[in-house]
Amino acid sequence: MEENNNQQLIDMAHGMQEEIKMKILEMIQQAASPYDILYEVANFLEDVSAERGYAQHIIDNIHTIYGIALKEKKPLEDEIKDMEDRAERIRKSLESGKFSDEENARMDFAIKAHERKIKQLKELL
Repeated sequence: MEENNNQQLIDMAHGMQEEIKMKILEMIQQAASPYDILYEVANFLEDVSAERGYAQHIIDNIHTIYGIALKEKKPLEDEIKDMEDRAERIRKSLESGKFSDEENARMDFAIKAHERKIKQLKELL
């Protein structure tokens, strides 16, 4: 019984390994950015390890080290897009009119902070 269970675990892991191997190969053949490949691998590792937040930790480090510190274009553009998307979501919440004056003030402050950060990042491009 235990031997059969072990084989099932091996087969499952092998299937997952094949899936990510094929995904990486496909991304390379499509000339995907190396950063996008790293993002894909980080997401895969988060899924198989059940370590919530791992992929975002990797992405944040790539954006900071390769984008902000080394001024590489792709991670900077990715970070700018993420910031713009977040600012837009906050803006939509603010415009919904569903929140108190205090909450609206916090959201307005967050939007302005995002706009300052976006401007700072764009200056690095």
